[in-house]
Amino acid sequence: MSRLNDPENFRGRVNYAAKVVAYGRSPTRAFDNCFENYDGDEVATVILRRSRKDARLAANLQRYLNLSSLEDAAERLADVPTRRLPEIARQTRARRQAEFHAWFDQRKAGAGADSDATAMIHDSHRATQRSR
Repeated sequence: MSRLNDPENFRGRVNYAAKVVAYGRSPTRAFDNCFENYDGDEVATVILRRSRKDARLAANLQRYLNLSSLEDAAERLADVPTRRLPEIARQTRARRQAEFHAWFDQRKAGAGADSDATAMIHDSHRATQRSR
């Protein structure tokens, strides 16, 4: 697995996404992955904070991220120093993964006839998350 896809590589995902935005590169699947580990708000908040000191990043930000959502996330995380965001992101990932698995297990329990197919999908998702 690429380190870029590793959920624990928070700084690497932030750095990659910020470079794509700053240099106006075409967003790729790798860019999307930077925000898809249950901690996209934290990733986006670091990028927003960097954009306050980087004119190129600031100029392109609205082309890649929804500014309203980004500002909401940044406001929610305003009291968290940037140096602590990787740890907050780790906590967010753990909490949201647990919430997802609980929701999925609840849906699986109520699915009846569809539960075998649902279980296979869920098991596949869990295996993917573990292998990251």
